[in-house]
This record gives sequence, C-alpha cells and structure tokens, in this order.
Amino acid sequence: MSRMRVFSERGVSLVEPLVAMVVIAFSLLGSVGMFAAAQDGISGSAKNMEAMALAESRMERLRALPYGSLASGNQTVNGIVLTWSVFPDRPNLSDSRGALIRVGAEWSGRGGQPRKVRLGLRKANPVFSGAAS
Repeated sequence: MSRMRVFSERGVSLVEPLVAMVVIAFSLLGSVGMFAAAQDGISGSAKNMEAMALAESRMERLRALPYGSLASGNQTVNGIVLTWSVFPDRPNLSDSRGALIRVGAEWSGRGGQPRKVRLGLRKANPVFSGAAS
C-alpha cells in the first residue's frame, strides 16, 4: 500500500517572496502618502488656530479699550495680517450709541491659497444719553 502525499515537498520559489515584497512596498508607499497628507492638515490647522487666537486677542484688547479711543488699524504677526475696523452707528464716534468692531486675520494656506478668519463685536457707548436727534 503506497502512501499518498497530500502536500508537495517542493520548496517555496523565489517568485512568491518577491511578489509579497512588492505588495508590502506598495502598501507602505500608500501609508507614507497618508502621513504626508496628515502632516499638511496638522500644519494648516495649527496656522488656522494661531490666526483665530490672534484675532480673538485683538478683539479682547479692543473690548477693553475706552470707547472714545477705538480706532481702526492693522498688524502683521508671523505672516498673519490682522486688520480691525470700527464702524460707529453715527458719523462721529463720540455721538454714536455704539459701534461695530470687525477683526479679520488673513494668511496664505497650503498651495498659496488665501485663508481668512473674521470676528465681529458690538460695543456700546457708555456715555450715550439716549436723546434722539
């Protein structure tokens, strides 16, 4: 009675490990691409958060200023251009009941595309008498 062999006794050919190495190489290249894309996203988000923090900081400084000393202006910090504008509800700031303050932050994002953050605030004139004119 002869024994039948179910498994072949031949060894692994050189082609099979080469194919496995090619498959692993392509999967690793895809992973490297994902890491590069994630890094771009993280750096873009960091710049966005920095711009938002600068705009909020400027907004708080304008909120703390006395009403009569509000003025428009601009400033550049780390490549982020901050601009703030004061829009009184009447032509003269001292005669107005309140003012709208807008703060914007602009910078160049990935690929040179412009990015922007805008904030707004209303500030009341504390000495406004309420008289209609």
